[in-house]
This record gives sequence, C-alpha cells and structure tokens, in this order.
Amino acid sequence: MNLKVCLVFILIYSIAFSQTTELKGTVSHKNDPEGFVNVYIKNGNQGTVTNDKGTYSLKIAQGNHILVVQALGFKTIEKAITVGNSTLVLNFDLQEDLLGLDQVVVSATKTELNRREAPVLVTVTNSESLKNVQAATLFEGLSFQPGLRTEVNCQNCGFSQIRINGLDGAYSQILVNSRPVFGSLNGIYGLEQIPTNMIKQIEVTRGGGSAIFGSNAIAGTINIITKDPLENQFQVTTKIGLIDGQSTDAVTTFNSTFVSEDLNKGITFFGMHRDREGYDTNDDGFTEMTKLRNLNFGFKSFYKFDFRRKLTLEFNNSHEYRRGGDFIDKSPIFANIAEEITSNVIGGGLTFDYFSKDYLQQFSVYGNIQNTRSDNYYGTNQDPNGFGLTKDFVTVAGVQHTAKFEKFISGSMDLTSGVEHRFNRIKERRENPLVNQITQNTNTLGIYTQLDWKILDNLKVLTGARGELFTSNLNSESLFIVNPRVSLLYNITETISFRTGYSQGFRAPQFYSEDVHSEIITGEVRRVRLAEDLKEELSHSFIGSLEYSHQHEDHQLVLTFEGFYTTINDPFVYEARGEVDGIEIKEKINGDNAIVNGFNLEARFSPNPKFLFQLGGTFQNSYFEKAYEPEEGIVTNKITRTPNVYGNMMINYTPNEKWDFNLNGVYTGRMFVPHVAGFITETILEETPNLLEIGLNASRTFTVSDTYQFEINGGVKNIFNSYQDDFDQTVDRDPNYIYGPSQPRTIFLGLKFGTDL
Repeated sequence: MNLKVCLVFILIYSIAFSQTTELKGTVSHKNDPEGFVNVYIKNGNQGTVTNDKGTYSLKIAQGNHILVVQALGFKTIEKAITVGNSTLVLNFDLQEDLLGLDQVVVSATKTELNRREAPVLVTVTNSESLKNVQAATLFEGLSFQPGLRTEVNCQNCGFSQIRINGLDGAYSQILVNSRPVFGSLNGIYGLEQIPTNMIKQIEVTRGGGSAIFGSNAIAGTINIITKDPLENQFQVTTKIGLIDGQSTDAVTTFNSTFVSEDLNKGITFFGMHRDREGYDTNDDGFTEMTKLRNLNFGFKSFYKFDFRRKLTLEFNNSHEYRRGGDFIDKSPIFANIAEEITSNVIGGGLTFDYFSKDYLQQFSVYGNIQNTRSDNYYGTNQDPNGFGLTKDFVTVAGVQHTAKFEKFISGSMDLTSGVEHRFNRIKERRENPLVNQITQNTNTLGIYTQLDWKILDNLKVLTGARGELFTSNLNSESLFIVNPRVSLLYNITETISFRTGYSQGFRAPQFYSEDVHSEIITGEVRRVRLAEDLKEELSHSFIGSLEYSHQHEDHQLVLTFEGFYTTINDPFVYEARGEVDGIEIKEKINGDNAIVNGFNLEARFSPNPKFLFQLGGTFQNSYFEKAYEPEEGIVTNKITRTPNVYGNMMINYTPNEKWDFNLNGVYTGRMFVPHVAGFITETILEETPNLLEIGLNASRTFTVSDTYQFEINGGVKNIFNSYQDDFDQTVDRDPNYIYGPSQPRTIFLGLKFGTDL
C-alpha cells in the first residue's frame, strides 16, 4: 500500500513539474538574423542565446512571465507573455541603442545592471565611439567624457595621466574588468600601453569610489571592460599617420574570436604593434613627442560548465620602448639629456562565477597578477650613472557574493559583500649611488558590503562601506580606514532621474611610482622622501545629478547635469628642503585642505540611426585653502595644470552601411602651469591660452564576399594645428613645461579587413 501511495505522489510530482512549453522564434535586425542575443525570463532561471541564424528555443513553465531580449548595442526588449500548453512562437526585431540608454554597467555596484537603474551615475565610452575618434590607445579615447581630461607631462619621456574633475591621475583608480591590477607605475606610461581594440567599453564614475573599489578612488574610477568572445570573427587593421608633415606613426592591430557551436566555450585574441618616430616641433634637436615602439598581445577566454557556472581566463603582455631628449637614435649616454624606458608588462587573471538554481545567489572568486619591469635611463651630459631599474608587482585576490531578495520590506534588495586582498611591491634601483634605493611592500585587506534597495518602483537607495587594513614595510604602524558611501536614485518621471550621494575616500602614506619617477623626471637627479609625520589623505565627495532620457521609435535624447564638491584633508604635496651632497631634496608632506567643485554638462542626441551628436563640458574651481610652493619661487593656492573650463564633442553621420563620417573636438581652457628656470631666467607660473583640437575622418566599406569586408579610412587630427608654440629649447629647457593637445596636426590613412566591420 505504501508503495502505491509513493508511486501516486511521484506521478503527481512528475506531471506538475513537467508542465513546460517550448518558446521559440527568431531575433533579427533590419531583416538580418542576429546571433548571440540573450533571451531569458526576467527574475527567473530560464534563458538561452540565439545561434548564428538568429533562432532560439527554450522550455519554460506555463503561466505569466516577462521575457527579456538583450544584446550589446541594441535597445532591450521586455515583453509580457502568457504561456499555455502549446508551442509559443515569438519573433523580435532589434533597434539600435546608439546612446547606450540600455547599456549594462558594473562600475556602479560591482554587479551587472542596466545603466538607468544604477543609483550612481555611470558614463560610458563604447568601442564604437573609440572607433569614431580613431583612438589607437586608451590615452586617446579618454577625453570624450565630461569631467575627464588627458595630458602629457614630460617632453623627454611622454609621461601621461588622466584627470577626473581636475584632480591628477594619482587620485583616480584605474580598473581592468573591475580589478585594481593597474599598478602606479602603469599609471605613468600604461595609458598608451592598452590598445583600444581590446576594449569593449570604458565606464567612468566620478566622485569617491573607495567604499567599493578601495584606496586611491578619490576623484573617481575608470573601469576598462575588455571584449568578450561572442561570435566567430576576424579583423586586421593598419593605419599610418604623418605628424606635422615630418614624423610617422604606424599602428597595426588584429582581433580574432572563436566560439564553439554550443556557445559553452570561446576565446578572443587581440594584438597591437605601434612604431612612432620622435617629433621635434621647434628644430632644437630635442623631442616634444617621444620615439615609441609598442607590442601588445593578449586573450580572454571562457568555459561554461552549464548555464550557471562559468570560468573566465585572461592574459595580457606588453613590451614598450620609448626614448626622448636629443640624439634619440643613439645610446642615451651620448645625449645631452635623455630618458629611455623599456617596459615589459605581463599579467592575467582567473574568475569563477556561480549562480544558484533560482539565480538569486551569485558567487565570484577571482585572482589577478601583473608584473611590470622598467629598464630605464634618466640622465644629462652623458652621465654613465643614469641607468636604473624599476619594478612594480601587483596581486589581487578576492571573493564576492550577491544575494537578491525579491521581497524586502516594501520592495526588493540586492546585498553584495566581499573580501579582497591586494599586494604591491615597488622596487627602484639606480646606478647613481647618491639616489636612494627603494623597496616598498604594501598589503591591503578590504572587506566591503553594500545594500542596493529598491524601495519603490521609482526610488532606490544604495548604501555600504568598505574597511581597509593597510600595512607597509616602510611604515611602523598599520592603518585601518572605514570608507562609507550612500547614494539615492529617484525617477521623478519615466524620463527624468535625480541622483545624489556622498562618499569618503583615502590614500595611504606611502611611495607611489610617481614619487619614484619625480626624482629624475627633469633629467636632473633629485631625491623624494616621506615626512616622518606623514599621514593618510582623506576625502569627502558630494555629488548630485539630473538626467533627462527620452526615446521614441528611432530618436533618442539624453541631457545630464552633474554637480560635484570634493574636499581633501591633508593632501600630499612636495616642498623643497634644499640640497644634501649636491642632490636636491623634496619632502612629501601633508598640505592644507584642497577643494574641487563645479559641474559637468552632457548632451547626446540621435534623431535617427544615421546621426549621433555628443557635447560635454566641465566648469570647475580647484584650489588649496592656503598657499603652497609647488616649485621653488612659485607661491599659489591653485591646483596647477587644470583648467576651469574644458569639454569635448563628437558628431557621427552614417548615411548607409558603406559610408561613415566623424567630426570630433576637445577644448582645453586657460590654466596655470609651472615654468621652471633654465631656458628662462626665472621660475614663473604661466597662464596658458585656450586651445581647441578638431578632428575629421571618414571611412568606406566594400563587400568582398558573404563573409569578408574591406574598409579604407582616412582623416586629419588637430586640423587647425592648435598646439603649444612656446616650448623651451636646448638642454636647459624645462621638459615639464608642456600643455594642451598631445600632438599637432596629423594626417592618417588606414585599411581594415575582416568580418563584421
């Protein structure tokens, strides 16, 4: 009898849970099938991806559901469906999302979510925008977001950095796939070592991000999301530019992706080779742009054990040679002044993601490593002691857990927590016995948690904190800092969103690579030391924004106003301490409070798929509460090298699938830049002129076969040659007296061959 009862229950259970129905159909765009599109049940555990013919099929339980159709570069489709006991056929036609209104971002909360649902404002530069401005490296593509400005700081070595809301590069956390593996030495030269053909999108959050991403994220975070292997494709591109009619810049890149038929495994390769000649604008024999040779190679791969378990492996390698000064084709010991750097960067990472059966729990375990070796020469007057070696080694390991609560008080909530450990070793050794050798080991253990609470359909609160324990072999005491943050998203209407928030950030008292580099950046040896009472910097950031987002059929419009206010307590500054044994001493101390405030404006408009307009601008003040001495002989309270007004614009016109036209511009307003005596008789603080850099390019695509296409493109960067015209000359120059656009008028011509151009 008991056996019969059991069999009855088993039968009832089997019938109840076998009531599933097939859902199938085709996803297309402009009547062409679209492969690799995500089709899934919202807040469910059923989903699939369309094949290369654009078709999909999945079994789902009978009842009412919300079906989501989502693909990169297209508007997300959500459709309410009712599933009965017969096969349901649903076909979808995708529309392009030119402004990225439905873009998925991870920088706001360390979890994937639609940008419009993020409580923290995230702005995105995608791969299409990088292509439109003809950016070969990360450095060239970072200027096209509000609040961001790139600059070159040295004519001898080409040291570059990115500023967010006026604060220099040391205050920004650069992430690769949300991991802080970008060491401080990479912050000096690394912006030109990341090719854009490996980048899927660049996500920027302005304001403090230490509460989620750790120290140094005071001005904001720049998260470089690399391309995933999505579909089989191949591309090779070559471009040659002529800088001011005298120096060539040749860049060749390739991309190749392989994905299995069942879409459970794939790998994408990328590579770049660059050869740029040195450039001398005033014919004094000394470079304004360094000679540069760069070779990059890497890959990103994945393996899906099933729909809920995924393993991702990444690898990257970069070899770069740069040389500036005079006699750049000879050994540096024959030069009057020379900076020669050979950098080798190798790194990679492994990530395992796991979802529970109900998709309400997600676990991620990851580990990353990056090693940078820089063999270099910094010297003047044929100094044989100018050689040295700098190393920067970084490891990052962590675990993260996200729990989704579909019912939490009056709404829903995501709770994300994690533990992350970062080790960094910086070693600097020089042949000159008067320069101190440095070996600094730092360990940072971060524990964080955050609550993303959707209180109402139009109201969301994000709050959390990160505690960091910092230790260093050069510090006698450890440091423990808790960084909180809170953000609010209120959708006033379906088209108007208001965001506001507060966050705290910090920087630990330690040597950074920019401190090591500053010892010899002018070609003259000087020594940097840490003050005995040096303590951490602490920042408080307040930010608020209004965003208007409208889309109807083909046209889209986004208007954004963002105000910001950041104060930095005890900021790190340098002060001259005279000379010891003939070596200039600069001491790193805590200065008086620094304040940066202002607002960013951005307008993006697409009246139809053929046109795209983007305009952004920043208006700000940046200053110290009290005057300080950035260089001997200069006393000011201004934060130098940052203008009060700067901006960018892009216009794209694609009349058909064959032609593409692009106009872009970067405006740099007046700013104050230190000008050190040497070529000039007295150190002064210069006010630079306004500079507007305009670029224009076009491309034409030809169909070779059903699979392959061929593209020819060309254009001019900095058409009106808006370039600095008062560089110092000869060996006595100040190589740090450099500002404005990074290169003069440059004409280029390029070719591209491959699939899916």
